[in-house]
Amino acid sequence: MKTLTFFLALARPDRWWLRAGAVLAILTLLAGIGLLSLSGWFITAAAIAGAAGLGRSFNYLFASGGVRGFAMARTLGRYAERLATHEATFRILARLRLWVFDRAAPLVPAGLGGLRAGDLLSRVTGDVDALDGLYLRLVTPALSALFGALAVVIVLGFAAPAAILPVIGLFILSGLGLPLLAAKLGQSAGESVTQSASDTRSEAADLIAGMAELKAYGAEEAVLSRLDAASDSWISGQRHLAGLALMNTAVLAFAGPASFVAGFLAAAASGASPPLAALAGFIAFGLFEAAAPLVLAGEQYGRTLSAAKRLKALDDLRPAVEEPQTPLPLPDGHDAVFSSVGFTYPGGQSRPALTDVSFTLPEGGRVALVGASGSGKSSIIRLLMGFYAPDSGAIRLGGTDLAALGPTRTRERLSLVDQRADLLSTTVRANLLLARPDATESQLWQALEQARAADFVRALPDGLLTWIGEEGRLISGGQARRIALARAFLRDAPVMLLDEPTEGLDSRTEAEFLDALDAWLDADPRRSVLIVTHRPALLARAREVIVMEDGRILQTGSADALTAQDGAFKRLFGNRV
Repeated sequence: MKTLTFFLALARPDRWWLRAGAVLAILTLLAGIGLLSLSGWFITAAAIAGAAGLGRSFNYLFASGGVRGFAMARTLGRYAERLATHEATFRILARLRLWVFDRAAPLVPAGLGGLRAGDLLSRVTGDVDALDGLYLRLVTPALSALFGALAVVIVLGFAAPAAILPVIGLFILSGLGLPLLAAKLGQSAGESVTQSASDTRSEAADLIAGMAELKAYGAEEAVLSRLDAASDSWISGQRHLAGLALMNTAVLAFAGPASFVAGFLAAAASGASPPLAALAGFIAFGLFEAAAPLVLAGEQYGRTLSAAKRLKALDDLRPAVEEPQTPLPLPDGHDAVFSSVGFTYPGGQSRPALTDVSFTLPEGGRVALVGASGSGKSSIIRLLMGFYAPDSGAIRLGGTDLAALGPTRTRERLSLVDQRADLLSTTVRANLLLARPDATESQLWQALEQARAADFVRALPDGLLTWIGEEGRLISGGQARRIALARAFLRDAPVMLLDEPTEGLDSRTEAEFLDALDAWLDADPRRSVLIVTHRPALLARAREVIVMEDGRILQTGSADALTAQDGAFKRLFGNRV
């Protein structure tokens, strides 16, 4: 329950919408009870008056006016209540999704290493949606039922006191006992539905993303079998919940009329007149309108609780690099200095990724990191970007420790072009605006011109508004790389980090890429670049080359000087530089 309370607290900004919905729900319930009870009293009293020959003296105008008033109030109240409660729920769920992103974003990539992409997507979509039951089907119906029961007690206290005990007793059994029983019987199935739904999405995502490789190695059957198992578990849990719902529906269908009979007989036995006995019975029957939502909430309790726990788990995770409480302002300079940096990836890794690494990327510097795979090159990029924190030593930007600046401020001075050239499933324009949301159209085209990408973007069917597909699959790898470079140019940060930026590109595209990079660097002598590469063409652009092996720096110097020496650099490149 503590977890559910946590998410109820997140709804505080929309508490007035929730309160308005609760008040309207209470009024609607009371109008429904009034409609049924007054109608029952009116029909019974009119029948008795007619049978006794007193029909002309019977005042039917007051009762019929009350019936119409309650009917209109119930209809309008129900409509207004739906507007208020759904508005509140949609607002809360929208904020909750932003909350999930706010919690997940600082965890990338270190803190989310144990979560599959499909599982994270399931938390953002399915788990958030499951919490609508917390706001829409639990809080408001519970308040409505409470005030409805109090109103019934007050009315019966005046009309037929003897009916209070059986009516309220049966309502407590159906409106409290049955939901609690449903919650207990459905909790395991609800948790299973939530987890198996996430597993199904994860396995399906893996199958789609890796279909080509899975088919190439004949491994698709293994993924399909896991997908089938997760799907079967999902269906089994849903079937259990459906059976539980069927049983509860049958109980409620019997309990409503039973409450009417109990209220009617108790009132009649106490000497109440037939119209008042009918009123007591219909009051009891109308009150049961409040029981059904509570039973539904009980059925969904397991799923709601499981979804809340999975979302709360994100809040419990800590990012690899915490933002300082009072970050220092960015310094004027942006030279990057590594001083005796040591680092081992979390998660049980025993081998250090970096050991006693020291070097400087000065303002205006062009430094290349080379080495075999696993030598620690990309780890330097990740530490500089603030994805991880060093275990020992220090990293400074403009003379200020990155730990004192925090990742958010540090990244204002950095732009990254990764070897994967990650693009979102949207338009070219939207992908560029990630770097600078307020960029003008002319600034977008200027960045594309700098990246030698303007011509191919103009040739696309809708230009900047062309949708480029999932992960940019509707354009070539070279085109995706140039859009990523244009995005970095648009950001215009003084330090550019390139991690294997031309991997997989042909020589012509690579040359265009490097010409664009040279032009950008030459436009401002303070701009600097750190290039992780094993491509000889990129080394020609570097003024200093750092050779790494097993997380250590073995050699430094110009490409020409290192080529003339026997050592790790010559083993890597021979005379190709």
